[in-house]
Amino acid sequence: MMKKLFLAVFFCLFGTSLFAVSSPEVVWVGGAWRLSDESSPIFMADTFLSLGQMDSTYIFTEPLLILKSGELGLGLGAGARVPVMNGQALAGYNAFFDYTTDNYHKRLTIGGEFFYPTFSAHINAYLPFSDDHDGEEALPGIDFTVGIPIPNASFITLWPGMYYYDGKDEDDMTGLSFVVEAKPVKALSVFIGGRNDALESGRDRGELFVKFQVTIPMERLGEDLFKFEQGQYPLNVNAQLDHRVVREPFITYENKRP
Repeated sequence: MMKKLFLAVFFCLFGTSLFAVSSPEVVWVGGAWRLSDESSPIFMADTFLSLGQMDSTYIFTEPLLILKSGELGLGLGAGARVPVMNGQALAGYNAFFDYTTDNYHKRLTIGGEFFYPTFSAHINAYLPFSDDHDGEEALPGIDFTVGIPIPNASFITLWPGMYYYDGKDEDDMTGLSFVVEAKPVKALSVFIGGRNDALESGRDRGELFVKFQVTIPMERLGEDLFKFEQGQYPLNVNAQLDHRVVREPFITYENKRP
């Protein structure tokens, strides 16, 4: 029953994209390398494809591949973004199906987002629908994150956040996160941060991490993608139409008691 409900939500959210798609356009391709004191190195590859527009609604998809300890993870989904407040802001929603090959965890992620010239806000609900496997069980949860660019240095963004995951055998995972993003050039972002729990490794203890993220925009191929860019403040919200979806890409799990 739960699986049918998840599928119904997923297809209802993005049924309109069937009418908007003409031919997908690759907007950017990218990847990341994440290092943490609580898990092995993680490699990610992703891309952003525009599926066209329906009236003023911008439809997109953002597939993701994750490689961790020799095991693959997959994220497939789509989203929509639309101008609001007379074009002064953007609002959007998205849904993703996430899967890992190590312990066959499956999860539906439903998210909402809001972009304003001086900040952005992102909320996600994580709904697993897989059984426990090899002593691991995926956990349902929710998180909320705000992006705050720094005036006069808007290539730096602060990302405070909070999260909650409902533990079954173990205590709930609840805490705060804080990340500093520096994007001095178009092609590279560096993230340095920490949070109360190592969500990607099922550990309820603090984590520090650094992530190097590459983004190659197709429309700027041939240009100098490593030229310093001061950034713009307040931000142009129309430039956020192809922003990466802000969500937890790793399926959070707990280790079952014997």
